[in-house]
Amino acid sequence: MITLVHGEDSLSSYQRLSELIEVAKGQGLEIIIKDASELSIATLRQESEGRDLFGARNCLVIKGLLSGTKSKQKDGLIGLLETLSDAEIILYEPKEITKTALKSLSKAKIELFAINQVIFKFLDVLRPGNNRVILQAWNRLLELGQEPEFVFSMVVRQIRLLIQAKSGASYLKLSPYPKKLILAQANYFTLNQLLDLHRHLYDLDKRLKTGLSSLPVDQLMLQFFYRI
Repeated sequence: MITLVHGEDSLSSYQRLSELIEVAKGQGLEIIIKDASELSIATLRQESEGRDLFGARNCLVIKGLLSGTKSKQKDGLIGLLETLSDAEIILYEPKEITKTALKSLSKAKIELFAINQVIFKFLDVLRPGNNRVILQAWNRLLELGQEPEFVFSMVVRQIRLLIQAKSGASYLKLSPYPKKLILAQANYFTLNQLLDLHRHLYDLDKRLKTGLSSLPVDQLMLQFFYRI
């Protein structure tokens, strides 16, 4: 059986990947995790069909196969997957895979973890002098059960996109509509303001990862919002 876990909500998708691995372990399967760049046709066949000395079957986890650069090697690996009907394989992609690419995995169970559109609406209101709306939108996200850690990562991404926009539209590698929104939002900031916000986010991230902060992520985020 082939299961594909993909989507921009990388926190939820990785959590789901961990759950699937634990289920496989509970079934007595040997877990083998490979990056797509490590695989050849021969190793894919060997790892997916192999058994250990005690006869336990493998569960092969492959990361980044579908999102990799198109090549004969990649096409060959995907083609082989469709023939491995008895193998336990989990494909993991931290981004959403296009419908066109999914057609090559007609037998796979697809699990998509898309980002809630409420998060994008929240990111759009981040601008100076808009604290009341920002805090209302933030509280709404928490009410919906969004993980503060994931929202933090999305805020970091948004600030980086805004810095790119202030540096020139050509630096933004986005489709036309999101690009238009980012360029419009960037007009509310100076480049120095954005760089200061980015430095503050970097400091928060460092404090969280090193355990130097006594405050939880949601409280640190509140402090950040008041700086905007």
